[in-house]
Amino acid sequence: MNKILSIGGSDTSGGGGIEADIRTFEKYNIFNLVAIENIVTMAPQTWAVTQYTVPNHLFASQLQTAVAVDLAGIKVGMVSDVDNFNTLVGYLESVKPSALLVDPVMATKLSIDNDRTVDLETYKEKLLAKADIITPHILEAAMLTGVKSINNVSEMKVAAENLSSYGIKYVVIKSGSRFDNNLATDMLYDGTTFEIFQRELIATDYNHGAGCTFSAAILANIVKGMPIHEGVLDAKNFTFQSIENAVRVNQFVGHVWQGENDHETTK
Repeated sequence: MNKILSIGGSDTSGGGGIEADIRTFEKYNIFNLVAIENIVTMAPQTWAVTQYTVPNHLFASQLQTAVAVDLAGIKVGMVSDVDNFNTLVGYLESVKPSALLVDPVMATKLSIDNDRTVDLETYKEKLLAKADIITPHILEAAMLTGVKSINNVSEMKVAAENLSSYGIKYVVIKSGSRFDNNLATDMLYDGTTFEIFQRELIATDYNHGAGCTFSAAILANIVKGMPIHEGVLDAKNFTFQSIENAVRVNQFVGHVWQGENDHETTK
């Protein structure tokens, strides 16, 4: 059985981050190891989010646990602390994973603004440049490329070319529901060719965890040897079905559900 290590944030409400990864990889018949870099909690009366960084020694110990495991791939999500970031970079240089996906979780409902975060150039040069595939949404792609905003497919292409220049094999940019055209538009760039994936948006506010699910499903397909175009398309379809089966958590939020539905993954 393929094994993938998820590195990133743990969502106490169960919607995104590590929790979304675990459910997605299980659906694709992949065993998931985790290294939690931060934990987010929610205030019960307002759903205000607070982020807690895992101490560096504990984060490093989690990564060292995975050294003894033959990993088919690694997925990196939110990294909130510069010391943890440097530890992660050193770990990736030592293990040299065969498939590394970076989902640059930067522009979220959670605001992380302190002197412990990593500056963008360091992030790009030390982490993104190691990735085989990156999966930012358009807000994160704008941050990484230094533009004010990305508003259409043409601007997505410019951002993808910019990010590809760091040596990244595949760039996938996600629009989610941020374009005003009633379409969920995602784009794949392999350094030469652009491919556009579009589906009509599902009318729901219960979509928390969709981005993490999409990224995890892409990596699952890659480690199974699926061609990248097919892998992205399958991941998009899986994510849409997870949105269609979303779970209402409370009056504030609903989470995508990767569990029992009609999607048939490759075994």
